Amino acid sequence: MQMSALPPPALLRGERGQIFMAGCTMMIAWVATVAILWRLQHPYWLNLMTMGFAQLLLGRAAAIAQATQAEFNVYLSIGLACYIDCTIVMIAYPVLIFSYHNLLERRFFKQHMEPIFASARRSVARFRRSKIIGVFAFVWFPFFMTGVVAGAVLGYLLGLRPWVTMATVALGTLSATVCWVFAYNSLFSWLGTVHPWVPIATTALIIVALAVHRIHVERKRTQQALDRAAGT
Repeated sequence: MQMSALPPPALLRGERGQIFMAGCTMMIAWVATVAILWRLQHPYWLNLMTMGFAQLLLGRAAAIAQATQAEFNVYLSIGLACYIDCTIVMIAYPVLIFSYHNLLERRFFKQHMEPIFASARRSVARFRRSKIIGVFAFVWFPFFMTGVVAGAVLGYLLGLRPWVTMATVALGTLSATVCWVFAYNSLFSWLGTVHPWVPIATTALIIVALAVHRIHVERKRTQQALDRAAGT
């Protein structure tokens, strides 16, 4: 009697499943690289780990500040920041879309994921005609302060195919990273002429400010979710 193969979980099907698996592979490669450098006692392992956590928790600006402080060259800083952003979005995007279709009424979705969709929805009308260019601008232009995950969700809401969305987001984050890296390098070069410790203090202030801002945003988001739940 021949047993039929079980179908893959819904999260792993189709293009979004391919994107999720690619993102997981990229994350494993990052962790393996850090582990190998640690085993070889190479000083880069700590910088890579710190940069990864900074970008995951606080965003691109904190990661680039960390890379600049670690004296990574411009091309390495750009490459690492883009790699982390792409890894994050390729894992988060399929999970968010899967949750949007299957967990919409769950409290966790409403509290932690719905705000990302709300941020993207506010820009749908503005970018409905431009689509690809709109998603690119949404991710790249610093004024929007949106990031790659919200940009990917915007691509979904605009009806772009998953891999088209990923390619557009990747180009957007590359452009944004180039701008951030050159801006930080210029700033830190100038601060270094004032005093050698000024760039270090500036990096610490940037990271602390971003952490405080993130905590404030999360508390406000949680309170809004609780208020909505109390009103239903």
